Amino acid sequence: MTAGLAAATLVAGLGITAATATPAAAASWCNTTIGLFTNGGDHNLAQIPAYNSSLNCITARGATSSAVGAIQRSLRYCHGRTSVAVDNNFGAITERELKVVQRQLGLDDDGVYGPNTRDRLRWRGSEGVCGTLP
Repeated sequence: MTAGLAAATLVAGLGITAATATPAAAASWCNTTIGLFTNGGDHNLAQIPAYNSSLNCITARGATSSAVGAIQRSLRYCHGRTSVAVDNNFGAITERELKVVQRQLGLDDDGVYGPNTRDRLRWRGSEGVCGTLP
């Protein structure tokens, strides 16, 4: 028996397992939107992706929700990504175009929506004006 295998057997025999650390406040999957005013105007209410009442959320390919539709409106109307359909489905085109915009904004272009992307995107509001969150 090799030393590595012997050590693994000993650890397993003692019931010791390795654990991976997770962030204390890990973001949840976006499932709705919250109306917030943007820097595009005092009356420019934009719908921003959220998890229940928290803006601390993530979403990615495969998701289907109004939160995805808000991201798609941002990409299409505020960032010129006209190939994105506003259909509430986070598919390959939404992912590809989000990566393009993330790269343009100097973010990691991973195609995943999260707090860093939220803070840099321009959001289309009720007046049809695009603005960032204050």
